[in-house]
Amino acid sequence: MRFALAVLIAIIYMVHSPIVHASENNAVFCSKLGELAGRSMAARLEGKPLTDLLKVKFDPAVREIFQTIIREAYARPLVDGDNAWVRNMSDFRNDVEEKCQSSLN
Repeated sequence: MRFALAVLIAIIYMVHSPIVHASENNAVFCSKLGELAGRSMAARLEGKPLTDLLKVKFDPAVREIFQTIIREAYARPLVDGDNAWVRNMSDFRNDVEEKCQSSLN
């Protein structure tokens, strides 16, 4: 899965962090990935084209993982029903953060 590759890239990116603060840095990094996941899903739900999001300039160190998360947001099946907007965004964000944390522990 592309997400697994993206997580490996994130791990490599995080290796450069000081070991003393590694868990704190990991939590911040995973939180940032979660924010991106939520925003990506919100953009999808608002009808924004995927290509518009992929045009955003990211730091080269994180470009691949960020673009992978954006693509995953657009590929993920959507949930219908009550509070669908919130559920789609929060479920995707939580999944990304959980996978990130699990891979970094």
